[in-house]
Amino acid sequence: MDGQIGVGLVALGVGLGLKHGIDWDHIAAITDVTSAQPSRLRGFAMGTLYALGHASVVLVLGLLALWVATMLPASLDTVMERVVGVTLLFLAAWVFWSLFHNPHQFVLRSRWMLLFAGMRSAYRWMMSRVTGRVYPASEAPRTYGAMLSFAIGMIHGIGAETGSQALLFASVAGATTTVAGSTLLVAFVIGLIVSNSLITLGSTLGVLGAQSRRTAYLAVGGIIGVFSLVVGTFFVLGQGHRLPGFFA
Repeated sequence: MDGQIGVGLVALGVGLGLKHGIDWDHIAAITDVTSAQPSRLRGFAMGTLYALGHASVVLVLGLLALWVATMLPASLDTVMERVVGVTLLFLAAWVFWSLFHNPHQFVLRSRWMLLFAGMRSAYRWMMSRVTGRVYPASEAPRTYGAMLSFAIGMIHGIGAETGSQALLFASVAGATTTVAGSTLLVAFVIGLIVSNSLITLGSTLGVLGAQSRRTAYLAVGGIIGVFSLVVGTFFVLGQGHRLPGFFA
C-alpha cells in the first residue's frame, strides 16, 4: 500500500466514520447519557465512554468481517433497531407524563435507568405476590457509572450492518488486502469517536447548561421527549432508514 493510497484510505475512512457518528440513534443515545448526569464534566466523560464502547464493538466486528468474513445475521440489526426504538418511546412517555404531572420536580433521567427502575419495580411486585411480603421501593440512582455507559455504547455497536459495512467500505475504497481494509476500518473508528465526542460536547453544554434556567430546562425536556417519540416510532416500525440523514 503506497503512501498516496494509504492517505486516501485514511481520509475516506475518517470521513465515513464522521458521517456514521452523526446519526439519529447516536444523537439520541448520547443525549440520553449526558442529560442524566449531575455536572458537565461527568456528562462529557460518560458520553465519551459511550463513544468508546460503541467504537470498540465496531472495530472488533469489523475486523472479524475483514479477516475471517464473519458477518452477523441480517435479522439482528432489525431487532436491535426495534429495541432502541422501544426504549426511546419509553423515555418519551415518561418525559411527557413528568412534564404534565409534576413539572416543578422534573429532572431529566436516562431512559436506560428508567428501564432498570421499571424492572426493579416489576421484580418487587412479583416477589411480593409470591412471598406475601412488602418490599419497600429503593431510590433509583439518577446517573450511572463508567461501566454502564461503556456497556450501553457496546450494545449500540451490535448490528448486522457493522460487518457488512466494513466489507463494503473496503471494496468501494479499492482495499484489496485485509491490511488495507483494516487501515480503513481503524480510520473509520477514529472518525466515529471524533463525531460522537462532538455530539457529547454539544449535548453536555446544551442540556446541562440549561439546568440553571428552569424554563429553558423544561423546554429542553420537551424537545428530548418529542425527539424520542419521533425517532422511537420510526425505529419500532423498522423505518429508521427514512429519517433524514446528516451530510448525506
